[in-house]
Amino acid sequence: MNPESERANSGKSNNSTSIPKTGHADNAEMTNAGGNTPAGFPSGSVDISIIIVNYNVKEFAANLLSSLEKAKGDFRLEVFVVDNASSDGSVSYLKRRYADVTYIENRENTGFGKANNQAIKQAKGQYTLLINPDTIVRQDTLKVMHEHMESHPETAAAGCKMLNPDGTFAPESRRAVPTPMTALWKILGLPRLFPSSKRFSAYYLGGEDENKQDRVPVLSGAFMFFRTGVLKEIGGFDEQFFMYGEDIDLCYRIRRQGWEIDYVPKTSIIHYKGESTKKENLDYVVTFNKAMYLFFRKHYSFGYTLFFRIFILSGIVLKGVISYLSTIFRKLTQPITDLGVLNVLVIIFFIWRYNIEPGNILHQYHVRYLFVNLLLSVIFIGSAVYYDLYGKNRFSIPATIKSTVIAFAGVVVITFFLRDFAFSRLILLLSSIAGVLILSMIRLIQINRSRKAPNIPGSFLERKVILVGLNDKTAQLIRKIRSRADWKYNLVGVVAQNPDYSVDEIENVPVIGDRRSILQLVRYHEADEIIFILPAVDHDQILRIISELRDTTVYPRIVPDSLDYIVGKTNVDYLDDIPVMDVNLPYFSRWNLFLKRMLDFTVSFFLLLVLTPLLAIPVLLRWKQRKNLRIHVSDTRTHLIPVMQPYGKNRWKSRYLLIWQVFNGKMSLVGSPILPESKPRFANVKPGLTGFRQLSENRLYHEDEKQMHELYYLQNYSVWLDLDVLAKTLIYRRRTLENIDQLG
Repeated sequence: MNPESERANSGKSNNSTSIPKTGHADNAEMTNAGGNTPAGFPSGSVDISIIIVNYNVKEFAANLLSSLEKAKGDFRLEVFVVDNASSDGSVSYLKRRYADVTYIENRENTGFGKANNQAIKQAKGQYTLLINPDTIVRQDTLKVMHEHMESHPETAAAGCKMLNPDGTFAPESRRAVPTPMTALWKILGLPRLFPSSKRFSAYYLGGEDENKQDRVPVLSGAFMFFRTGVLKEIGGFDEQFFMYGEDIDLCYRIRRQGWEIDYVPKTSIIHYKGESTKKENLDYVVTFNKAMYLFFRKHYSFGYTLFFRIFILSGIVLKGVISYLSTIFRKLTQPITDLGVLNVLVIIFFIWRYNIEPGNILHQYHVRYLFVNLLLSVIFIGSAVYYDLYGKNRFSIPATIKSTVIAFAGVVVITFFLRDFAFSRLILLLSSIAGVLILSMIRLIQINRSRKAPNIPGSFLERKVILVGLNDKTAQLIRKIRSRADWKYNLVGVVAQNPDYSVDEIENVPVIGDRRSILQLVRYHEADEIIFILPAVDHDQILRIISELRDTTVYPRIVPDSLDYIVGKTNVDYLDDIPVMDVNLPYFSRWNLFLKRMLDFTVSFFLLLVLTPLLAIPVLLRWKQRKNLRIHVSDTRTHLIPVMQPYGKNRWKSRYLLIWQVFNGKMSLVGSPILPESKPRFANVKPGLTGFRQLSENRLYHEDEKQMHELYYLQNYSVWLDLDVLAKTLIYRRRTLENIDQLG
């Protein structure tokens, strides 16, 4: 049967699913950005209708709409954004930026297929592009797809090459229909083991050249370029599929009616899919596997016995259970490891303390001592949950130290009152010290293995970042990034989009080259992240650069012209989070000031014990070389801080004197910068040997940037933050007192 005859009969097919006749008026509201019902388009006046279904990804959708504007060319477009009851203010956010879009606002999440169908009914373009909001198109994408469809009248739909955010090929760009056998291989995980096998990786058309244009059975729902007439005649998506599987079903029905589906790799898009996070959700596992069985039942069950249908259903259910359990197991790996380390340490020090032969431990380690292990595990997990050690703070060394110390301290206190379970305090002390060291080392190893993840919370890791794009917004972006005290960015340079740039640096960040040498620059500077600035770099250039960097570990992200956020693969960081100054800053609470003083006193006492035999006499012999720096702690109170001059030649002698000032309470280990004769920005904040601001001093050039770092420290203060700053000072070997070198 040829396509022309099918066009007249496709609506009568038993396999087609018609779009529901009920309108969206009861469940949705349709507006343009002005809030009015959009004016209708005369028939044939629209070249391409574009349909985007959004659910809580407004920043990604904004990036897509921006790239579509660049790709518009001479085409007459109509764009629909169907919002499935987003809770992040998507519609109002997008309306302010894209006034010419028609918005359909659903009052509930109707599912992917049904939401698309709402817009398909209204589409007036010759062609309709169904596209995910978490994508970016090239400037030639619409042109290439339109030309292909015009020259292939037998083709009902076409897809393009999809790239992952790191520039690698996304195998779901074209797929096979999931027959029972291809589904079985996928359930067994064979495509991952044999990605080039035409048999075991048949679901992703394994062995096929990603750059070869060809006819394919199935396209990804992330990008489907349709003839609008065919899409309407076939009935759009089958709304039985809430999410997942509807694209397979649609392609299957189209090909059964004699139409062709093409894969066109001449152009490409980036797809920011977040599969890793979805699979941790039970709803995802249930919905995905339910969709797979629904497809099998709809198209294949009539040809198989009841026993085989039960077998297939069992396989799908088993695959879902295994997938979910494996995800849960991966999430439990870290807490199991932590508990294993702490409990093994208790047993090891028990063996050492009582000089027990390892083979006799089962006889010597009394059953009642297992209560100590249980108590330790329970308190540690409770503390870890409180500090979110296995969530956003999974790489946080301070959170790890807190949980460990609290767990052992809790065991000490409780067993003190429960004499039947009395346990050696020495064993618990040594186990806690060793536990802190080992678990912190494990976190450092995990951090180094996770360098591609942006802004690891609580970690020591600084990310080397290259900005790509020179325009009037570049300087503003640099200042915004540097003002974010909670980000660990090291801006190593700016790359110009064209070779004819005329500046050597911008906001004290060097211009290190142009985009032609981007690969060499990324490798030379060992960059962890690359941020593209729109519209200085257009989407076409971004796609080319990402493809060029596909074999590196650099993490690409994009910032729009508005400079209000940076978008990555699965995360969005806002640049305009304005800190609100709390009158009751945590830094000034009596409890925190007491803990801070105890930390200063204890550490300075031990340092003086070590340094006094070495430095006391040399300091006394050169006592006349000292200079007293007048430090304003408040408008009415000053401290005289002695240092040896010249500081550069007497660095350790000066530090010895400063440690005495910490011991007597005039200074702190962690505090404000030593700025003689300068009025304090925040009263009653002692000067420090190091500080939160001082860690970033070498890359802060404006007073507002420095103030933001100081304010962040006061707003987020705890004694653990001081320990974090001290550790980073030692690890990075930061010289936080070098400004004294310029004095006297």
